[in-house]
Amino acid sequence: MIEQQERNKDLRAELEEKQAAVQKYEQSFSDGPDRFSDYADEAESLRRYVGALPVEGDGLKVTLQDGEYDGNSENPNDYIVHESHVFQVINELYISGAQAISVNGQRIDGNSYIVCTGPVITVDGVQYPAPFTIEAIGKSDVLESSMKLSGGVMDQLLNDNIIVTLDMGQKISMPAMLSES
Repeated sequence: MIEQQERNKDLRAELEEKQAAVQKYEQSFSDGPDRFSDYADEAESLRRYVGALPVEGDGLKVTLQDGEYDGNSENPNDYIVHESHVFQVINELYISGAQAISVNGQRIDGNSYIVCTGPVITVDGVQYPAPFTIEAIGKSDVLESSMKLSGGVMDQLLNDNIIVTLDMGQKISMPAMLSES
């Protein structure tokens, strides 16, 4: 009889735990479709951010071209766009709130690499000749302002004899990144 009472007591405690768990689940469901909609929106936003989905939006297009070669210069590399120049632009755009960036139409992500090989750059294994077009989706006025800061990226590029063109207010479309399977 005492064993039966102890067993009943244990079962009641277990039942209370299960009821509390069910109540917790019910509470989370009572937030209803609003909560699930938020989760779905967040998941879609993250997929866009990591490049799993194509994106489209307003933004800024930055074109970098090799400068005019001066025969009196000692080093012709002083007039060529290098990966460091491309990185300067990409970093400035990300810092300024760009949501997605591409170089010559190829999406850039956290694992992308850019290497200079003479007059071309290689982006994730694909070679591109100059000019290099860097597109960024975000608030175009903010992106442009950050590029034009006094003593900032654009001034540095111009000092390196790089021809820089900014085209603001563009509707930019970028494909999803190819998945590496």
